[in-house]
Amino acid sequence: MAYVVVFPDRDSFERGRERLASSPIFVKTIETPLFCDGLVAPAVLVTGIASFPGDELRSARVPVSGILPYSPFKKQIPQADPPNPAWREALSGLRITRIGSSVSDAVRLRVDMKPGKDLGALIPLVARLIRGGSYRPHPPTLAFEEEHRLLVISPEHLVFSRTDDLLDFWIMLRSMIDLIVAAWERRSVLKPDKGPRQGVGAIEIFKRLPGTNCGDCGSVNCMEFATSLFMTRAKMDQCPVIAEPKWSRNLESLKWIMSIIGDSGLGLDSSRSNLT
Repeated sequence: MAYVVVFPDRDSFERGRERLASSPIFVKTIETPLFCDGLVAPAVLVTGIASFPGDELRSARVPVSGILPYSPFKKQIPQADPPNPAWREALSGLRITRIGSSVSDAVRLRVDMKPGKDLGALIPLVARLIRGGSYRPHPPTLAFEEEHRLLVISPEHLVFSRTDDLLDFWIMLRSMIDLIVAAWERRSVLKPDKGPRQGVGAIEIFKRLPGTNCGDCGSVNCMEFATSLFMTRAKMDQCPVIAEPKWSRNLESLKWIMSIIGDSGLGLDSSRSNLT
């Protein structure tokens, strides 16, 4: 079995690579493409290991953001210039806090990142630069789709949901950074977007429901219940299935997406979830 180990930052990568290289296994660095140079640390490909590589790294107390089964990238690595150096002023650093499967599409990835400083003042400017998506002014949160992907900017987190693989995440990250830097560089002339909008809705809710179509919620199926939740005609506790322990990840992800949509009438915990 081959694994790809993703680290939160460059220091963790260096420590992790050194630790793994001292074991009788094959270790290869997966370099970050030039277009993401400095944004994220390289990853490490590990093969020929008898046990899960996380055990080795945990014993050395090396932070790890996630460990993925290895598979070749689905497309060629694009050739592009390094990111605008202004990204460091705009974000003051970046860390990958988590990478793993997405609840809303288990064959794809979700990546959580934490900027070095609060982005609350920039998000209303970023919202001004794009059309569509969902935008909530208080606290400022912007969510928008790129084909099947869902990208979210909140004051303390960047989320990339349903990316195809690590390369696809890198491409989406560069796009997000370019957008944030554009807002940063125009911050003296851009007017903050103050009006909420809802461009993410019932389909995102539906993707997080159990999909049993049992009817116990009073709706004909899960899609109808998702629409009722979106329209505030139903409440979360009307679905007894999602309260079961085996659906806990879906429940947390559902609370997260509802907090992004901005509905506060459902009695949901609006804290950030790692499970979209």
